[in-house]
Amino acid sequence: MKSQEMRHLLYLVAVVAVLLAGCSEKKSPLDAEARDSGMRAAAALVAVDHTDTMAMERAVMDAKAKQSVYALQRDSAAVRAFDDAFRSYLKEKDRSLYQSIFPEDTKKR
Repeated sequence: MKSQEMRHLLYLVAVVAVLLAGCSEKKSPLDAEARDSGMRAAAALVAVDHTDTMAMERAVMDAKAKQSVYALQRDSAAVRAFDDAFRSYLKEKDRSLYQSIFPEDTKKR
C-alpha cells in the first residue's frame, strides 16, 4: 500500500509540474513574494518524514495551494517564479526527492 501511495504522490506532483511548465517568461511585481513562497513550500516538503506518504502528499498540496494564489491572479510570471524557486530549493537541499518528483529533469542531462 505504501508504494501505491507514493506512486499517487508522484503522479500528483507530476501534474503540478506540467501545469507550471506552461508559464511565460515575463517578470511580475509579485516575483520576489512568489520566489519566497516557493522556497518556503519546498523547505516544508523537505522537512517532512519521507516515509510518511500522507504527510508528503499534504505538503505537496499545500505547495500547490500557495502556487495557485498566483495562478488565480492570472500572473503566470509569478507562477513560474514560484516553480523555479521550489525546484531550485528542492534540488539543492534534497536531490533524491527532487529526482523522484521531477524525473524529466534528470533525463535531460
